[in-house]
Amino acid sequence: MKKFLAILTVFSFVLTGCGGANDENGGDIEIALITDEGDVNDRSFNQSAWEAVEQFADETGKKRRYYQPVTFDTAGYATQIQNAVDNGAKIIVCPGHKFQEALGQAQEDYPDVKFIMIDAIPTVNEDPVEIKNNVYSALYLEQQPGYLAGYAVVKDGHTSLGFMGGIALPSVINFGYGFVQGALDAAEEMGVQIDIKYKYMGTFSASPDIKAEAAAWFNDGTEVIFSCGGAICNSIFAAAEEVGALAIGVDSDQKNDSTSVITSALKGVHKAVYDALYAYHEDRFPSGSVVLDASEDYIGLSDDFSRFTNFTKEDYDAIFAEVKAGRIEIRGHTDVNAAGDPTIFENDSMSIQYFNSN
Repeated sequence: MKKFLAILTVFSFVLTGCGGANDENGGDIEIALITDEGDVNDRSFNQSAWEAVEQFADETGKKRRYYQPVTFDTAGYATQIQNAVDNGAKIIVCPGHKFQEALGQAQEDYPDVKFIMIDAIPTVNEDPVEIKNNVYSALYLEQQPGYLAGYAVVKDGHTSLGFMGGIALPSVINFGYGFVQGALDAAEEMGVQIDIKYKYMGTFSASPDIKAEAAAWFNDGTEVIFSCGGAICNSIFAAAEEVGALAIGVDSDQKNDSTSVITSALKGVHKAVYDALYAYHEDRFPSGSVVLDASEDYIGLSDDFSRFTNFTKEDYDAIFAEVKAGRIEIRGHTDVNAAGDPTIFENDSMSIQYFNSN
């Protein structure tokens, strides 16, 4: 068994990704990023975080490298964290909820290494544990950008909506819950009836099945689908393009990835990673856990409103100000114990068809 684990570790290292032309392979690599499911070109968490690492490294002259696990689970993440430390990493970025168990152990094993966690807190046996002073955990109120996206597309005149989430993790549920609430508020303000198809796809990867299902929704009358789950956007955007429908991106501004993208619900992963790296650089590493939201401009919609027909930048600024000031109650998964079921928000102005695949 020990021999097998040793071979697996070596194999995992061989398949480790390197960060392109600007990656430093020799000497000590001060900054490392371990990818979650997907790679640094996933148009989502990994890419946003890696772009922040590259920007910071270019500005400060630091060496950086990314590592892609063989398996996207605790063992896979732990192996690449060890590889990064062995290569000299002093600070490691871990973007994604599934890093929780690996970081629960890593914060103990590598007390002299700093860790930036996105969308996760350290756990052991799935129970939260004390966050050590070498860990910074950035969480978000994803229901806020989800709300803004739902509100905007309904105000733009769309009444048949879809939500396709990746895996029903807290962050994805928050996005979906916010989307439904924003759409509902806009519908009630306008006095219109809307309907929503809603499903967690069980993966963050693209697939022909997801494309086919998205196409079926569009052919059934869905006008716009909120793609909320990493690389599933590749399938959803492709389906939208083929029939001339619309999509909403997530996490980063995805308008350049497809002509179908009307807007993107942004979560400031790039900003959070970049800010934390600079704090580390200036010996003020922000250990502990923080919840980021509209109050410090960590969330919002993309700033290009040219693909909307009726919804304007002025309309957005007005509703964003309300969200930023906390004058709109937007409930997330911790506020509603419904295991991701959006039908709790259903009322006379909105019907929801929930496909419970998770």
